[in-house]
Amino acid sequence: MIKKLLLSCALAAPLILSTPAHADWIMLNNGDRISGTIMTEDTANITINTDTLGQVTLNRANVASMHKGAAPRVLARELRTGQSMSVLPASPPAAQLAQAKQEAQKAVETAAKAKEEPKAGVYKWSGRASAGGTLQDGNSSSKTVVADIDIKARDKMNRFGLGGEANWAQDNGEKTDNDQQLYANYDRFIDEDQKWFIGGRQSLEKDEFEQLDIRSKTGLFVGHQFYERDDLNLQVKAGPEYIYEKLENGDSESDIALGWALDYDQKLADNKVQIFHKHELSTPFADTGAFLFESETGARVPVGEHLNASAQVDFDWDNDPALGVQESDTTYAVKLGYGW
Repeated sequence: MIKKLLLSCALAAPLILSTPAHADWIMLNNGDRISGTIMTEDTANITINTDTLGQVTLNRANVASMHKGAAPRVLARELRTGQSMSVLPASPPAAQLAQAKQEAQKAVETAAKAKEEPKAGVYKWSGRASAGGTLQDGNSSSKTVVADIDIKARDKMNRFGLGGEANWAQDNGEKTDNDQQLYANYDRFIDEDQKWFIGGRQSLEKDEFEQLDIRSKTGLFVGHQFYERDDLNLQVKAGPEYIYEKLENGDSESDIALGWALDYDQKLADNKVQIFHKHELSTPFADTGAFLFESETGARVPVGEHLNASAQVDFDWDNDPALGVQESDTTYAVKLGYGW
């Protein structure tokens, strides 16, 4: 008996020693485990080269799990030729599921970024137009009309903007507000990341109750685009500008000033509300106390696929106004808008 045991060990030793330290192995649903080298695999079959059985082709439907480069173990039983096997596929390990989820998320983000990325020579148009007003007739009579429009065209390295706004009001037959503004600007991005840009801007403004017949601002600037996304935009720019003003009494003046501007908007609460703020500050070099400040602050709420309702406050400050005109001017407005 002892001689037979020693003889069995001696015959098994070469097989054990010849087994690679780290072989491949396949686990079947019936408990059989096959060690060797996985040669080929596809959606239907797996072929493994074993030391004892040679090449064995297994139906993938009968494989519970497959492991490459794992340390082999002594089989509890050998695979019998012609054995009928049926298995359920094993669930992937948690680490593999987490990695697959990360890769899928990354692929989605990359595709979304590529879709939003502007291309050279292909302009993407966007904009909004909104209007509001009130009408009261009875013991008192009042009318109010407010409107604005903003249009942008953007390719990879260029951005054009055009817009304007108007406010008009009447109370008991007497006008209480009447002002209009038009503006156009051009930005040229100077780096591949599309962060830094240079450009120019022209604006024209008229305000009856500030006795302003015309105000023209022509400027050059350098700017930085911190964010430019559908849900978040933030940019600042600064540079010299030429300001010309003509009052209704015929007086006129011109200045070289330093201009500064900020433009910000962001969507919050799962894109259910958009807040926005922009302002411009012009400070003449010859008289820094005669500065001009204009701002818009408010919020928009979508009410349809392209429709939105907005409420905003326009606050302007002229630190050197015409005689008899207040320095500050505040306008409150509620509007219905269309965006594209």
